[in-house]
Amino acid sequence: MTSNQNNEESFAQAKIFIENHSKFVLLSHARTDGDDLGSILALTETLKSYGKTGIPVAVGGVPPSLKFLHGQNNVLDHFPEGEFDAIILSGCGDINRTGIPDLEKKGLPILNIDHHPDNKKYGAVNVVDATKSSVAELVYDFIKFLGTPITQEIAKSLLTGIFTDTGSFMHSNTTESTLKAAGEMVGIGARTDKIYSFTYNKDISSLKAWALAMENTKIDEENKLVFSILTEEDIQKIRELPDDAFTGFINFLQSVPECRVSMFMYQDGEYIKGSLRSEEDKNFNVSKLAKFFGGGGHKLASGFRVKGKVIKTENGWRIE
Repeated sequence: MTSNQNNEESFAQAKIFIENHSKFVLLSHARTDGDDLGSILALTETLKSYGKTGIPVAVGGVPPSLKFLHGQNNVLDHFPEGEFDAIILSGCGDINRTGIPDLEKKGLPILNIDHHPDNKKYGAVNVVDATKSSVAELVYDFIKFLGTPITQEIAKSLLTGIFTDTGSFMHSNTTESTLKAAGEMVGIGARTDKIYSFTYNKDISSLKAWALAMENTKIDEENKLVFSILTEEDIQKIRELPDDAFTGFINFLQSVPECRVSMFMYQDGEYIKGSLRSEEDKNFNVSKLAKFFGGGGHKLASGFRVKGKVIKTENGWRIE
């Protein structure tokens, strides 16, 4: 039985959820990315086919690299005022990942759509499939189930999600179903070359940030770990650093062949943001390490964001 067949029951429940409500808030996780922003924008357009209203929200706003997506100018960075009767969450394994305080206390039913294996299934309806490359691929399957049109703009949003969450189709989460979905999006008019040019091209400040991160890269040969760490002092050396400046850097670290695990950490205000990667044949579950810091994700791709400060010492780095 395919994952699509396994999802038919949850898809049917999600369809009823949409039919039974009128005005939705669609939430990405805070500091959104291509997958989750693309997913909520695609769903916002899809709701129109049902005569429904959807307001997309991403705490922290839309990164510059994603401002080419249709509907991004309608994305709010806070929970909207007014009357709403339902919430749709994209890519939030934990409800707190939205960055909206006390979201549960709003008392609105939640449709939870995610592909993270550690999702807590907190929704009234949960559409969760960890076999999918991305939330966008899962949303693609759901829209196909609904039978509503996939316009060129929806296709662009979905392909952006799939493209970015698979590392340009280079990660091991890229499957036959992923490529089939991407192929249909291309056939509708979405273009991988345009998506690449927006999501991976770097301005001069981002290039300087990467150069500094590369300069700080170390290898722990005993543990087969390649890592780079940037302190607050490092970050302050680069002015006007875009929010998505380090997008893709962890994948660069993972290209070191002799290492099992790559890790990138940097100071982000009063928080430390970390990314972890491994590969299927290297037999290391990075989600366990991410959970140690209060984060989570997939076996081969995880992350965390923890309050604290990273300090460089004579013997390395420590977290305070």
